[in-house]
Amino acid sequence: MRGKLLSGVVLTLTFVSGCTSSVDRVGGEAVPAGSPAGSASPSTPGALAPTSSGPSAPATRSPTREAPVTRTSGPATQESEIRRTNWPNAVIRGLKFCGESDDSVSFRNGSNGLDVPCRILPGGARPVYAEFIVEEPANAPSTEDALVLVELGNPDAARRQALVPVQLADNGRNRQAWPVILGDDSSPTGDRVMTFVSYRVVGENVEATVRKLDGNTETRRWRKADGSGNWERY
Repeated sequence: MRGKLLSGVVLTLTFVSGCTSSVDRVGGEAVPAGSPAGSASPSTPGALAPTSSGPSAPATRSPTREAPVTRTSGPATQESEIRRTNWPNAVIRGLKFCGESDDSVSFRNGSNGLDVPCRILPGGARPVYAEFIVEEPANAPSTEDALVLVELGNPDAARRQALVPVQLADNGRNRQAWPVILGDDSSPTGDRVMTFVSYRVVGENVEATVRKLDGNTETRRWRKADGSGNWERY
């Protein structure tokens, strides 16, 4: 069963198309994070999230409208390196969730192309940008990090989603994954999948609305459990 796109974020920030962001420690928020078949791409904008608190209808996409990006309330500055990432074609190191033996996972058109594929930003999901991963060394210049949705498994079989924190490596170019925030296992037959409906960064913590296997939604929160970047629910 394919999960439906569900838009439901609270607009705590200003969304402006084509703007850049400062790198102050602020929260970010993502718009719809569903899990239908298909991959996100730069030419396929995600749907906007409605402001209504009522039930959301399936989001649609418009070929003539660009997806807005999340920006901070501060003045516009030079675009951060992490925002330049072409996520559907990104190379991410240390992403063990995808089950590859190599150190890096290479995405092409949103998928790593394996028999049991790993897809990045499925269903038009978008990344969150915020400074929330501990910088090493401590006196290093502040840089933005990213939180992206990844899904492992075929659309017609058991699948599992995860939120992946991504940071620039020490060389300032490579994308490095930190320990992921796992969604629940799918049902044994794979016909029911837990999906991340929306997700955001609050300070150094992560908050998400998830749709559980029974179809109900709930808010979940995670914080860092240790210095290695592992997460725990609270």
